[in-house]
Amino acid sequence: QRQADDVVTVASKFKQRYECRLPPAAVRRPPDPEEEAQLYNGSGIAELLRPMGAAPCLVKTKDWWTYEFCYGKHIQQYHVEESEIKGDVLFLGHYQSAFDWDDETAKASKQHRLKRYHSQSYVNGSRCDLTGRAREAEVRFLCEEGAGDYIARVDEPQSCSYVLTVHTTRICHHPFLRPPASAAPQPILCQPALSPAQYVEYVRAQVSDTKRKVEEISEELKTLDTRLWSERDPEAPPQPPEAAPPARGDATPGNEPDPKEAAFWERVREVTGKASGQQDGATVSPRCPRRGTESRKKIHFKVIRSPGDLLQFIEELKESTKKVREKTSEEEVEKSPEAPGPEEPPAADGERPEEEDE
Repeated sequence: QRQADDVVTVASKFKQRYECRLPPAAVRRPPDPEEEAQLYNGSGIAELLRPMGAAPCLVKTKDWWTYEFCYGKHIQQYHVEESEIKGDVLFLGHYQSAFDWDDETAKASKQHRLKRYHSQSYVNGSRCDLTGRAREAEVRFLCEEGAGDYIARVDEPQSCSYVLTVHTTRICHHPFLRPPASAAPQPILCQPALSPAQYVEYVRAQVSDTKRKVEEISEELKTLDTRLWSERDPEAPPQPPEAAPPARGDATPGNEPDPKEAAFWERVREVTGKASGQQDGATVSPRCPRRGTESRKKIHFKVIRSPGDLLQFIEELKESTKKVREKTSEEEVEKSPEAPGPEEPPAADGERPEEEDE
């Protein structure tokens, strides 16, 4: 299928392909400096820099040497101690020419436009001991908004051949030297580029992973249920009734319930039935017929839609188990054999004990 202009396909180091949608700023074509220059009717670059000739020379100290740049005149190098020049003064070059923006065949024209700088050449400097030739230098003028005129850096890419970078705000009005508009970083949204078969496989993997998590939580539920019964009645563990209804639906030859799952739900009904017997103030045997009816009335249902709901449900069960333990220990302390307490009146129909709610 044909992709839109703002969609790009990339691949990770594992060869997984992604489709990425670019922000609108990346799709729009930036303004062309050539078109802007045709509409520009201000002063040329040479005219913008000419006032520097009457301004004081620029000075920069780097390590041992101090460099002095006088616009349109010369560049000097010397050593300063206690505000005085010590030793010889070396000339790095005298002014020769400036870059001609109107000359299409000018050297490094593309580089000047790409890096947005104007340059001047200074030649016939002091003799170099290493090469035997005269020293020379190139001065590059770059725009910096809100700054004065200063030497930003001095480089020597080759022996006795120097490059001075001068920052100035004088040339920022010209479209060739104006820095490009800075835009804030924008997000790029990507998603896996899957074929239909790969997508089906991906969904299956997600379902399998969810099923595995559900099984782990189910095992933890069963463990909590067994621990609860062993702590509440360790001497007489409850026995399931002889004829208990199926846990979910009717047990047909084609749809028989899982024995482990049936046992789990049977214990849930026993807990509910025991709570119902306590509310009526009577002791209900495990085989009491009315317990099935009470169980259906007292069971609380919870809809589980995601693994997150299951995790929240397991935390609620843990909290409930903790409260039941505390309540049981308190009752054992209050109802001691020496001083039996009065029997609690049965709860009203509209009231339900805190334990049953939990």
